[in-house]
Amino acid sequence: MTKRMLINALEKEESRVAITSNGILDEFYVERSSRATLVGNIYKGKVENVHPSLQAAFVNIGLEKNGFLHISEVYSPGERKPPIRKSNRFRPHRERHIQDILKVGQEIIVQVIRDEFGEKGPSLTMEVSLPGRFLVLTPMSNQLGVSKKITDARQRVYLRRALKELSPVHNLGFIIRTASHDTTPADLKGDLSYLTRLWSSALARSANSHPPFLMYHESDMVIRTIRDTFAKDIDEVIVDDATIYSRLLDFFETSLTKYKDRVKYYSGAMPLFHKYGIEGQIEELSHRSVSLPSGGSIVIEQTEAMTTIDVNSGRFVREKTPEETSFKTNLEASRSIMRQLRLRDLGGVIVIDYIDIKLERHRRQIENSMLNDAKRDASQMVILPMSQFCIVQIARQKTRPSLRFISYDTCPTCNGTGMIKNVESIGLEIIRQLKITLERDDISVVELRVNSDVLNFINSKTGNIEKLQLQSNKRIHITSSKDLPVDKVELVGYNEQGEKVVDYVR
Repeated sequence: MTKRMLINALEKEESRVAITSNGILDEFYVERSSRATLVGNIYKGKVENVHPSLQAAFVNIGLEKNGFLHISEVYSPGERKPPIRKSNRFRPHRERHIQDILKVGQEIIVQVIRDEFGEKGPSLTMEVSLPGRFLVLTPMSNQLGVSKKITDARQRVYLRRALKELSPVHNLGFIIRTASHDTTPADLKGDLSYLTRLWSSALARSANSHPPFLMYHESDMVIRTIRDTFAKDIDEVIVDDATIYSRLLDFFETSLTKYKDRVKYYSGAMPLFHKYGIEGQIEELSHRSVSLPSGGSIVIEQTEAMTTIDVNSGRFVREKTPEETSFKTNLEASRSIMRQLRLRDLGGVIVIDYIDIKLERHRRQIENSMLNDAKRDASQMVILPMSQFCIVQIARQKTRPSLRFISYDTCPTCNGTGMIKNVESIGLEIIRQLKITLERDDISVVELRVNSDVLNFINSKTGNIEKLQLQSNKRIHITSSKDLPVDKVELVGYNEQGEKVVDYVR
C-alpha cells in the first residue's frame, strides 16, 4: 500500500493537506488565511465578567469577542484535572464555584481550545499545553504521563522510565505522544529541551506585558499537520510550493531527520491534487448524500446545533432476509460515516438514524465497527450505545468550523434553510399584497415584476388581475423574467403625479 501526504500551498489564501492510501482520500485538512484558526494560541488575558449562573467567565484576549471560560476548564498550577463521571459530567465541579476562583480584572493565562463560531466567542482553558513532535508540555501540572493510545504495557513502562531519566524541570508536566511509540531517548530529550525553552521564552515575553497579550502562536496548518499526523508508514510528503518545501526540510532536519528524504517538491504544470486524482474526492465532501457500495446511501444534514445522518437502504436486496439486508447496509454506513466525520471535520453532537434492525448481535457489531474506526480519529469522541430505535449519538470534539462552514456561505435566497416558498405560495402572497396596495387612496398605478412561473400561476387564477383593476379603477402592469428567483417580488406603487409611494421588495 502506498501512503502519501500531499500539500497544496501554491495559493497563498489557502493551504490544503491530504493523506491518501492507494489513491483514496484518508484525511483532509484545509485552512484559509482569512479564517486562520486560533486553536492552540496561548494568551495572557484579563477577566472581564464572571457569571455565577453560567459558572463561566468571559476573558479579554484581544479579540472582537471575549473568550468563554467554563468552570470545568479552570485550573491552578499543580491542580490535577478532576475525572469526568459518565453519570454526571458536571458533578466533579459541584463544590467549585467560579466566583470563588476568578475575579473581574484578574490576569490569567489561557489557551484557545475552540475557534469562535457564529455568535459565540472562542472557548478557552487554563489547562494550557505546548505540543511537540514526541511530547506535550503541560506547565500547569508536574505529572509525567504516556498517551492512552499507546496500549503496549511494556512500551508504556519503557517510555515513562525514559522520560523520568531525562530529569525534566520539577514544576512542569509532560505527556508522551502516540508518535513516540518507537522513538529513542535522544528524540525525547531533544523535544523536552525545545518545549522547555519555548515555554520559558513565552513566560519571559509576557512577564512585563499587560493583557491582552499573545504569549504563544501555534504553528501554521502545514507544520502543525506534519507534527501531529506524520507517521513512518507515510512513503512520500509531496509539496507544490518552494517556500513551504524549504520549511519542511528544516522541520524534518530538526524533528524527523531519518525521514527527510521522503519530502519531495512537485513543480508540474498540472495542479498537485488533480495529478494524484483526489480533487474530485474532495469535491464530494460538499455533497449531502454519500453513496454506499451496496447501493444504499447516507444523507448528512448540518446545523449550528448538531449534525444528523440518515441511512437509506436504496435497492440493496442481495441478502436472504430483510434483517440481513438492513444489517449489511448499516455496517457499510457505519464505516462511511466515521470516514466522513474525519474528512469533513464534523464536531459537536452527531445523531445517526440507522435502518431498523432487531438482532442484538447485529447492533453490537455496528457499535464495535464504529469504536474501532474511532481509534483512527485524532479528535476525542464519545459513542453511545445504539438505542431501541436504532439511533446512535456521538459527541465529537469540535475545535474549529467544519469543512462546510469554511467553504460555504449561507444562501441569500433561502437564508440557509435549504428551502424557499413554492410558486403557489408566492403567487397568493402577491395577490394579497396587491389588494393591500390598491386599497390606498394615493395609488394610481402599480408595477409588478415577478418570476415567469409565478406570473403563469397568477394568470391561471381566472379574472384575478382584471377583477382587481375593475374594482379599484387602477392600472396594474406586470412584467416577468425566467431568470428572476421564484421568491423574488418587486411591487411599486405610483400616485397620479408619477411619484413612487409604495416600494415592496421580497
